[in-house]
Amino acid sequence: MRKPISSKNHNKNALALACAFTCAALASSFTHAETEYKIGGYVKFDAIFSQYSDAQRAASVGDDFLVPSTIAVGDGSGEGDMVFDSNAKFSRINFKTTTGTDVGDVVSFIEMDFNAGNDERLTNQASNGLRHAFLAWNKPDGSSITAGQTWSTFFNVGALPEAVDFIGPTSGSIFVRQPQVRYTMPMAGGKLMVAAENPSSGLHDNAAVTAGSYADDNQIDDNTMPDIIGRYDGGAGSLSYSAAVMLRQIAYNDGTNSESENATAVSLSGKYVLGNGDDIKVMISSGTLGRYIALNAYRDGGVKADGSIDLTTVTGGYVAYKHMWSPMVRSTFSYAFSEADNSSAITSDVTKSVNNVYANLMYSPTKQLTFGGEYMIAERETESGANGDLTRIQFTSKLSF
Repeated sequence: MRKPISSKNHNKNALALACAFTCAALASSFTHAETEYKIGGYVKFDAIFSQYSDAQRAASVGDDFLVPSTIAVGDGSGEGDMVFDSNAKFSRINFKTTTGTDVGDVVSFIEMDFNAGNDERLTNQASNGLRHAFLAWNKPDGSSITAGQTWSTFFNVGALPEAVDFIGPTSGSIFVRQPQVRYTMPMAGGKLMVAAENPSSGLHDNAAVTAGSYADDNQIDDNTMPDIIGRYDGGAGSLSYSAAVMLRQIAYNDGTNSESENATAVSLSGKYVLGNGDDIKVMISSGTLGRYIALNAYRDGGVKADGSIDLTTVTGGYVAYKHMWSPMVRSTFSYAFSEADNSSAITSDVTKSVNNVYANLMYSPTKQLTFGGEYMIAERETESGANGDLTRIQFTSKLSF
């Protein structure tokens, strides 16, 4: 017969648990029963001055960071005033555990930020949002299995340059987090990754819009297979690089037609470190990229009159140069672009190209604390030739822990 838990033992357990959480609050990590617990994140405050060349901007996600598709286009007659916004919603917190076992380290990681909700009337409440939530089994032979939500295998995070803006080279950067299962193994001095990731198709369907079947621009979740991605990371001396290829199914089902097309895309990226500590980062991608590039500024294709899918090809990338003025002061200069060869089935006036350039100055009196300022110009053009731009000056302060 199982003994009941005494109040004395219960109190001991409660005390141990309370002590563990107190220790976690006082230190960034602690170990208990062969498991290391680590808390991290940062507090970030942004102050932003924005001006659009066409139309006074309506409140949108584009107020907080560059979203190329929200740049208004026109003839310049509706130029808006300079608008000021500030927020702390990009602050984030994460929790990581690492347990050593006979078959390798077992890791869990969960992270959230507060980039959801926008109410400036009373309390500026911002909702928390899930960024990462995954488990990983890191085997002694150097291979690993990852399952959960994290950065897409198609995106080389190590090639993303520093920016005050949430992303920076947004117009030409791959930028996706999503649920996936990934296998990684050592190969030829680098590592090979293969992943099956959550799919989502985005199509323009002008006929369906007219008929009221579903809204133009919607993401459609009728895929029967995941996005399959392979990637190799390698390096030589001061150069590190990544090459990724992706196979996707673009599909829809409107109740009358059920169609799908196979699509592909590639991405190359890298970082070169100069002898003085400066570095150059680049990325170039092409194919049926859709939501993978420029924060979904483009769709995967259009639906023809006969119901078939005509795919859209997008090509984009960026180059960024970081210069170290001193051990505490640095700047990044970057240019990013992307352009779509839109499907002929799309008759609405959709985005043809976007680009942005920025320069910043960052000061870190200590590794954990950073102050910075950035000047950015971003442009958007549609298939009809209408265009518009955004000029933005942004300041930030960030303390990591």
